[in-house]
Amino acid sequence: MAVLQKIRNKGGVLVIIFVGVALFLFIIDPSTFQQLFSKNETNIAKINGEKVEYSDFQKFYDQHREFLLVAQRKSSLDTEDDNSIREQAWNDILQDYLLKPAYEEVGLSVSDEELEDLLYGSNIHNIILQNFTDNQTGRVDTANIRSFFERAGEDPSYQIIANYWKFVIKRDHVRTKYNNMIAKGFYTPTVFAKMDYQDKNNMFDFEYVFRAYKEIPDENIKISEADFKAYYDEHQYMFVEESKSRDIEYVVFEVKPSAEDTATIKTDIEEMYVEFNALESGYMDYASRYNEIPMQQRFISQNDLPNGLNPEFFDGEIGSTSEIILFDNMFYFTRIAEVAQRPDSVNASHILLIPNDTVTLEQCYAKADSLKALAEAGEEFAILALMNSEDSGSQQQGGSLGWFTDGMMVPAFNEASFTGKTDDISIVESQFGVHIVKINEQSEYSRKIKLATVAKEIRFSDRTSNYYFSKSSNFSADNNTSKSFDDAVIAERLTKRVADKLSELDNKIPGIENARDIVRWVYRDEAQVGDISTVFHFTDKFIVVKIAAIREKGVAPLENVKDIIEPIVLNNLKSEQLIAELNKDISSNMSIGAISEKYGKTLDTITNISFSSFSLPGVGIEPNVNAVVSTIEPNKISQPIKGNNGVFVVKVINKIVAPEKTDFTQEKLSLMRNQASQVYRLFEALEKKANIEDNRARYF
Repeated sequence: MAVLQKIRNKGGVLVIIFVGVALFLFIIDPSTFQQLFSKNETNIAKINGEKVEYSDFQKFYDQHREFLLVAQRKSSLDTEDDNSIREQAWNDILQDYLLKPAYEEVGLSVSDEELEDLLYGSNIHNIILQNFTDNQTGRVDTANIRSFFERAGEDPSYQIIANYWKFVIKRDHVRTKYNNMIAKGFYTPTVFAKMDYQDKNNMFDFEYVFRAYKEIPDENIKISEADFKAYYDEHQYMFVEESKSRDIEYVVFEVKPSAEDTATIKTDIEEMYVEFNALESGYMDYASRYNEIPMQQRFISQNDLPNGLNPEFFDGEIGSTSEIILFDNMFYFTRIAEVAQRPDSVNASHILLIPNDTVTLEQCYAKADSLKALAEAGEEFAILALMNSEDSGSQQQGGSLGWFTDGMMVPAFNEASFTGKTDDISIVESQFGVHIVKINEQSEYSRKIKLATVAKEIRFSDRTSNYYFSKSSNFSADNNTSKSFDDAVIAERLTKRVADKLSELDNKIPGIENARDIVRWVYRDEAQVGDISTVFHFTDKFIVVKIAAIREKGVAPLENVKDIIEPIVLNNLKSEQLIAELNKDISSNMSIGAISEKYGKTLDTITNISFSSFSLPGVGIEPNVNAVVSTIEPNKISQPIKGNNGVFVVKVINKIVAPEKTDFTQEKLSLMRNQASQVYRLFEALEKKANIEDNRARYF
């Protein structure tokens, strides 16, 4: 059980390390498919023409889900975890259909002997190291690991963990072997290494004249449709959409409590205040029953008083009750129920005994009594903990939990630690099992109080909610075109929010956690740019949505990218004008100094620039300038150079040639390492190359 306890804190992390995370909403039972799809299709995808059945996806999903439930000791998963493991299952599908054939083609696999070596041999995998390394000594007990896997079948939870680790480790290792094989296939010829050496070490000093594009006012340049199309046709590769996406604009009508709602809540709390003060006992029970803001019933110091409460209240007697206080979005009152002198913090150790299918709670108590007696008789508590505790987090530290403050531990454990004295040993029970608690040390004692607090949240009423629903419905009905939507936002001084690049499987938009219905509406077959939705209802808000852009997979239409192209085409036309003017100057044999004077520019100088220099000091990233400077003859004026920010004319005034050498081994190794470092992008490349028809949106 010690291993199980340790991986509970790491289980979620292990899943995320090896599989990517994405956002989905929910999964439907396979038995309902035929009710949803008239064609009775059960394929969740097509990858390179091959159908992927939903059952294959479900198999991977179930495997991740079972592990996470055991690792985190849950009976069900929250939405975020569920979304995460769906993306993991999808990643498994992609690996099976894209990487597995490549492994099989070259004969890669992980044998049983290799797996044992990765589990408890000489090359233990990182997952195993994370869960079996002694935090204090840094050592790994391979015998303990072997025992865990050999005996995993005796406990269903251990069996799930063992099978999952084997699956993840085998998948990771075969992928590592394949990546290493690819990485070792890179080779750099000597001639390329020599060229790289020269590109980095041949240095140049040069003078230059720079004419910026902004010298020409934008309004002086007329862009024709032909200009747009010419650039678009030549650069379509820049405008490829890897997947479908949508942009939306939306207005949120937040439902806020009205003055009438606030008054109603205040009346309720006033009635409760009278009722509370009329009690003769049972104040804590009353607070537990009626308090709407979860609060841990624990002893607190003055610094922990509820917000809005006068600090002087802390010094009151037992029975002191505050006035009704309005703070943030609630009304509350509180009473001092108990006062005690308690330490601020405690250093304690414990031995945890956990009941299971073969060990009863009574047997745990009996063993705890024996261990307590041994400790009180002088046996070293740390040794007893090391030999008997089932808390893997503290066992190797002799049961030590270090220092902790009041309220950090579960209630029974906390009370034993803060009400006892140094060296006391006691037995308590918690949801984790039976604890033998030893108090090692306590800080100084100080006054602490326990409060009985009753708070009511100021909530909106159904009447208020209906008002905002009516308001949002009228907005949607009256502004059902793109223009009227935009005009109404301005006229009514509303805030228009934006969500760009929504994918078909997205579940969130800014400010909205569960936005799946909105995404489904945006992706319906008949959707068009400019469509205005009816009202989407959330717990505390109503939303009206406009579709701002629709992008399909493939090359984006020219109209969709005109805004991106326009500044580029504008600069291209400006560059033509500037280059023509400078060409005339160069043809007239003007010196570079004369050219700079003609246009009122400063003749600047840059030194120690190579072909490989990332940027030019004072200028920025201008690779065309680097290229020309490294190829023209010294003291010769270049032709005009079209740059990112303007047009340049340069003259090299000094060239320092790299020292001669014949051994380029280091350069070759450096280039090959750089190439090999890109192997991690292999899967991304295969995914991009593959023909993938993703049908997950049908199901989620």
